[in-house]
Amino acid sequence: MNMKMTSKKMMAVVGMMTAMLLAPVFEANAQARAVQSISSKKAEKVVSSEKKDPNIAWGTEFDFLSTRFIDRDDIKGLDRSQLRVLRNSIYARHGRMFKDKGLRDFFNKQRWYRGTRQEIPANELNKYEKANIAFLQKHE
Repeated sequence: MNMKMTSKKMMAVVGMMTAMLLAPVFEANAQARAVQSISSKKAEKVVSSEKKDPNIAWGTEFDFLSTRFIDRDDIKGLDRSQLRVLRNSIYARHGRMFKDKGLRDFFNKQRWYRGTRQEIPANELNKYEKANIAFLQKHE
């Protein structure tokens, strides 16, 4: 009986270690699926006629966050980590470098991403980006 309890404990420890090692992989996959889901269903939304800033990465699946206000329908079914990726994609498109390993790894895999700055000043964000950051933060 004592041996079985030891085996069960060992299996629990091995299971927890496996989950800890695989968590970043599962999180990255979930974030990628969320981005694909949002960008494909929102491609038909109206794009602003405002002039596009040449210092921002355009032609990404996140462009809509800089060209229109998002709403609850845009984020329906997304979890906190997916909302966090959306919010930080605004900064990533402006060239922000990330200290957080998960965000850094995710954005480094994007062909359009070029991290060049530590912070993005608020005055460089347009009205859609500012509102969308606040909206996403509120729902995270």
